[in-house]
Amino acid sequence: MSNTPTLRCGILGTGWLLGKYAETFRLIDTAALVGVASRDADRARAAAAKWGIARAYAGYEALLNDPGIDIVINALHNGLHCEWTIRALRAGKHVLCEKPLGCCADEVERMFVAAHAHKRWLMEGFMYRFHPQMAEAKRRVARGDIGRVLYIHSHRTTHGRERGNPRYWRDAGGGALLDVGCYNVNVSRMFAGSEPLRVAAHARFDPAPSGTNQQTGVDVTLCGTLEFANGALAQFICSFEGELSFAVELVGTEGRLQIPHPWLPPFWPTEFIVTRAGQSETVRAEDATAPQHFLAPFALELQHFCRCIRDNVPPTFPPDSDAERDSRANVRVLDALAAAARNGLPVPVAPV
Repeated sequence: MSNTPTLRCGILGTGWLLGKYAETFRLIDTAALVGVASRDADRARAAAAKWGIARAYAGYEALLNDPGIDIVINALHNGLHCEWTIRALRAGKHVLCEKPLGCCADEVERMFVAAHAHKRWLMEGFMYRFHPQMAEAKRRVARGDIGRVLYIHSHRTTHGRERGNPRYWRDAGGGALLDVGCYNVNVSRMFAGSEPLRVAAHARFDPAPSGTNQQTGVDVTLCGTLEFANGALAQFICSFEGELSFAVELVGTEGRLQIPHPWLPPFWPTEFIVTRAGQSETVRAEDATAPQHFLAPFALELQHFCRCIRDNVPPTFPPDSDAERDSRANVRVLDALAAAARNGLPVPVAPV
């Protein structure tokens, strides 16, 4: 790792996430976004000019070979997460890879094997975990504010379809489960406080449009059920064909907790609601040290990853989850849900 005061980051890909990261880097001083790479040289130059990024690379390999890059942000489509994360780790870079970390458990295992072999840190980009509302909500649940958790419900849906979008390509790791359902699975596991024993799922698959060979029947809507070892039950829906919708609700033996904006609230700070015996309390969750900006969760995530690199300590997901183990466990649940959706039967979850 470089000894420069500010860690130097390069991003792979010029999609919509580039804009979010470019804005986020303006909120922090622990790292700087100094490079962007695309397979199209003109696209890389245009993106660099638009966002004020110093270096544009024609090809991902060129960025990885630059000794002036400490951290690589992998913002490519899901199907390229494994390959280019492993290449970055082999090149001596630390990697923050967008969710889902890999398309299956085998990919995620290979990515962490590479991280350990090359003594570099790898973290999955679940930025929502760094919003203080998640740690506070978890704290409230852990201290028994709603009693024992019985049921967790979450949804994340959107609609709209762009021609050629990799989210609809099976060979690019497309489908609603991997792209947005990974959030539902992650938040369910966090609040349940244990791992699911088995899952069930039902999905609507998109038939391949005539005359194409890329969009090959990915799941466009999926409903999943997770049965946890401690008796909690979680159900969720994720979809590419529904009106924009997102929320998390926990029902316990003595109360209920609702998070209206769990993933990336459009304002800062934000609020959630705890209800007991018919009385509701609105809880405002914020971090006085964080930027007063809706992209603060991205900023907190980046600051944490930079601290891990500087101090050589493993990344964690707030409030207290080992990030590597969390990612390895999450993808096993995604694998089981995908199998359950295909065969119509409950599927046991492979333990980590």
